[in-house]
Amino acid sequence: MNKPLPFTSFYTNKDGAVMKNYWASSKDCKACPMKSSCAPNIACRKITRTIYDKQYLRAYSRQQTKRGKQMKKLRQSTVEPVFGSLTQFYGLRKIGVLGKLGAHKVMLMAAIAFNLKKYLKKGGRKPSSGIFEAAIESFQSCQVIFRANILNILNAYRFS
Repeated sequence: MNKPLPFTSFYTNKDGAVMKNYWASSKDCKACPMKSSCAPNIACRKITRTIYDKQYLRAYSRQQTKRGKQMKKLRQSTVEPVFGSLTQFYGLRKIGVLGKLGAHKVMLMAAIAFNLKKYLKKGGRKPSSGIFEAAIESFQSCQVIFRANILNILNAYRFS
């Protein structure tokens, strides 16, 4: 009924998310003819929103533009199926290394393997055997680097 709901307090829900509470005054709600449909079981109208509401609304409005819809369609046809395949069929639901750098290396190797398989499946020219040996060597060297990084991290924690 054209009365503002002013911000009253912050609130943390069970999941740990911080929310903002907006409450109408009980005087305004008592005199309102819409109270029976708007807030029938409570003294006054209350609305709870996330603290990121502005960002959500901005992202949603960007998604509704022509360019946003085009980008969503492109992403759904190129990137999302790859992530789905990597998690469902290639065992990447969990990444067994520590840190962002290690996870980045695992994802790069998975992407290389996925792209090679896709290339060969589409009838691409089979590479010479030297390329396969180079790929295997680089994969093994990445495994050595992973192990070395993990050992360095563990030793740093052990001696600190």
